[in-house]
Amino acid sequence: MEKQIEKTNSKETVSLCDANMYDVLAKRKKTGESLTIYMGEDGALYSDNGQSIWRVVAKKKFNVPNGVVVICDRAFFKCHSLRRISLPKSLRVIGNEAFWQCYNLQSVKLPQNLEVIGGYAFNNCKSIEIIHIPSSVTEIGGSAFTFCKSLTRANIPDGITVIRDFTFYWCVSLNDISIPKSVRKIEQYAFSGCQSLKSVYIPNGVRTIGDGVFKFCESLKSIYIPNSVRAIGEEVFFQCKSLERIEIPKGSLKKFARLLPNEQDKLIEI
Repeated sequence: MEKQIEKTNSKETVSLCDANMYDVLAKRKKTGESLTIYMGEDGALYSDNGQSIWRVVAKKKFNVPNGVVVICDRAFFKCHSLRRISLPKSLRVIGNEAFWQCYNLQSVKLPQNLEVIGGYAFNNCKSIEIIHIPSSVTEIGGSAFTFCKSLTRANIPDGITVIRDFTFYWCVSLNDISIPKSVRKIEQYAFSGCQSLKSVYIPNGVRTIGDGVFKFCESLKSIYIPNSVRAIGEEVFFQCKSLERIEIPKGSLKKFARLLPNEQDKLIEI
């Protein structure tokens, strides 16, 4: 990899994840700051001191070099041929839409010390079966794993406070999910369409459950909702055809007045 690169500090490099390449170039043109984008020996585009990877095209396997801190937005966008990716220990941020529609991507091992998974990061990666999210991750963007149709198992690390909207939307094979005690809010449609999900335990501490969170979860049989929940949205259990029981703490029936009549029939105080 070429070494004649103008350096930036790590903080600036991480911030590049939040913007499109052309936005960054336009901003630096106005301020007079320089940005070096160069091609490495592996054919990928990098920026500045090599801490950001901008774009990779038409690769079946790719090893992100150690030292890369950020996989920028859309870096592997629609890389349909990509099957395997190796990520370095230095990685902190996976940008928005980074692996969007990498249909054939089968194996992803997220490194320890990763902090951010951007919105739509793995959207439509329909060949991924298992994903382990390290405990260092504190932010998972909305729709991060939408339409990952082969995904059977995923974890949400302790430290995540919000499960963003559509995070696991239409992950039809997902049959095992654990919600940590740190979560305070589950946004709309987070697990909608997870047709293989059979049971869910929502820990005490969750305060808000958004609209349609478990909509179309056709295999869901039982769920526990704690007393900490203060607000629950509409159509949370719409078309949950197998639902048999919604366990709630004693004396909390009033909180669930927005549920449909056939859903209220399944409320069981424990």
